[in-house]
Amino acid sequence: MITVWGRSDSSATARVMWAAGEAGVSVERRDWGGDFGGNDDPAFRAVSPPGRIPAITTSTGFSLWESAAIIRWLASRHPQAGLWPEDPQARWQAEAWMDWSAAPARAVGAVRTAYRRSSPDPAEMGRSVAAAVDVLQVLEIRLAGRAFVMGRQLSVADLALGVAVHRWFRVPPELEPPRLPALADWYARLCERPAFREHVLEKVSVRPQRVGG
Repeated sequence: MITVWGRSDSSATARVMWAAGEAGVSVERRDWGGDFGGNDDPAFRAVSPPGRIPAITTSTGFSLWESAAIIRWLASRHPQAGLWPEDPQARWQAEAWMDWSAAPARAVGAVRTAYRRSSPDPAEMGRSVAAAVDVLQVLEIRLAGRAFVMGRQLSVADLALGVAVHRWFRVPPELEPPRLPALADWYARLCERPAFREHVLEKVSVRPQRVGG
């Protein structure tokens, strides 16, 4: 049995839960972090040294922290799911997209910070949106003519990037985010996947997003 430690509305926890769902792995999730606390619990620090969520523990005594590492572990342990490309060169390319996923996560996070202030600054919101578009344009170009980041099949690259892009599509319309057609089509395909719906659409940024709150 695998236990995932992390609250369901955490973007990092959500992508691990999504990955487990795509891999067909049954896991137990325990609310941890945020309002639930526990990050500084000594036993949790033994599992996740920086106290970050998510982390996993298994019935065999194995533990792992950092969502990208957990996704890699799940993909490697369950090759039948096809989440890790068999071709070594494609695999390393997928890993490169995984490592780059921190860039859109930061960029979209900056947009969220700007519009959620109690007194939002229009100039800050505009700058953050423009910066996020610059980052997401990289993914837009990659997805042109592709169903998923690595081609026809969902992979660890999509799992690493999907939650940040979900948050992007939840940005309030008042910010007038430009349409990125390939990105929008890819997101629509993700939304058709049961595991994405269960662990991302129904858990992360569920409430209507609005400027100033």
